[in-house]
Amino acid sequence: MKTKILSAILLLAVSVGASAQSLKSGYFTEGFTYRHQINPAFQPERRYVSFPVLGNMNIGLNGNVGLSTFLYESKKPGYDLTTFLSNEVSSETFLSKLKGKNRIGADINMQIFSFGMPMLDGFFTFDLGVHADMRMTMPKDLFVFMKKGMSSDVTRYSLSNIGASANSYVQIAPGYSRKINDKLTVGGKLKFLVGLAQANAQYDNLDITMSQDRWLIQSQGYIQSAIKGYGLTFKENEEGHMAIDGFDETTGGMGPTGFGMAIDLGATYQLLDDLQLSASITDIGFMSWKNVTRADAASEFLFDGFEGIVTDEDDPAYEGNSIDDQMEQLGDDLEDFFRFRENKSKTKSTKALAATLNIGAEYVFPYYDKLTFAFLSSTRINGKYSSSEGRFYANVAPVNWFEASINYACSSYGSSFGWLLNFHPRGFNFFIGSDTQFFKVSPQFIPVGRANANISFGINFPFGELID
Repeated sequence: MKTKILSAILLLAVSVGASAQSLKSGYFTEGFTYRHQINPAFQPERRYVSFPVLGNMNIGLNGNVGLSTFLYESKKPGYDLTTFLSNEVSSETFLSKLKGKNRIGADINMQIFSFGMPMLDGFFTFDLGVHADMRMTMPKDLFVFMKKGMSSDVTRYSLSNIGASANSYVQIAPGYSRKINDKLTVGGKLKFLVGLAQANAQYDNLDITMSQDRWLIQSQGYIQSAIKGYGLTFKENEEGHMAIDGFDETTGGMGPTGFGMAIDLGATYQLLDDLQLSASITDIGFMSWKNVTRADAASEFLFDGFEGIVTDEDDPAYEGNSIDDQMEQLGDDLEDFFRFRENKSKTKSTKALAATLNIGAEYVFPYYDKLTFAFLSSTRINGKYSSSEGRFYANVAPVNWFEASINYACSSYGSSFGWLLNFHPRGFNFFIGSDTQFFKVSPQFIPVGRANANISFGINFPFGELID
């Protein structure tokens, strides 16, 4: 019972807090208009202008856990499902599905407007878009604690890097690419970012020591938000601390609450007639947030058992000393322990963006030059939310107005299958694709296995002659 109370509060504390991705399946298809968003050295094959809002829409969910990790069929009459905390689910069954770091992430990339044209012996692009992302990470030991609790005379859990973050911003990104010679092409983008909202919550350390005689819990973490017109609200608790009471409207009205800048750099090199190498690093920069409300948690909780339990309901001391009352008090004490206290010293926050390093190689099949095979390594550099991926491609362009790609990836989120169909005759372009394919969903259309799902599509208008 005590473990379940603490488990619920832990999940509540994490969930309080919670750079858009481009379609990697199009990285090696020359007619894909937005390759330059992954590597700014890539040049579109023609001048183009996007369909407003629908030029490049990308929505993705990724994770190395899913619904089937936490929900199971119930054998009890009248119940269809049960959670991993149920006695019906063995510890071995549940814990075998977890990784050392359990991750869930989501991205939305909406291109409001984009265009590109030859300029100054190179190719100029311009993007205006809205981006949003969310990340959550939880160590396996957190779930070991929730499932097993105290498993020996003295059980210790040292939990760290528990966190959730979310960001949304508008991006204005002019870019330029130029061929240096027949082999080398370089490119870059300068990004101006206008922050709309930011939230972050994490425990840097959470140490739990459990024995027959006492519980000792020590924590250190924080939660903050930066949303103009809204913020964390506080009220004084019994100890005189200003603790989080909720999230509500504040003065000042809605509007931008941050500013940032970033650069993308990229290059391609034709090593052999049938082998091209490429590399890029994107989102090297920062975002500075204002209107920040923040609260910190750095405290210690000691529980050494119940005292003076009264079982006789007629006893005058029964009220306040019954087992139910003492359990309720324990829950209140734990809730207060995990409650964050106001920190008025933090009104601004500056944080590096999540940079991504891409390294690729593409080989033209010698017996049919419309077919290529390729590999792309992508590493997202984002602290505890960092991830990596290796993706293998087969790309085909049987006619000059149509391309297709199929690819397979192994990543920090598990394995996934990707694909792209790209129609690009002069005057009209439509593409649709996915980097992570799902095959089984719940009635709510949520992936049942790993939470990997992605869809990208767009309408653009390429015009003019092919650009050499």
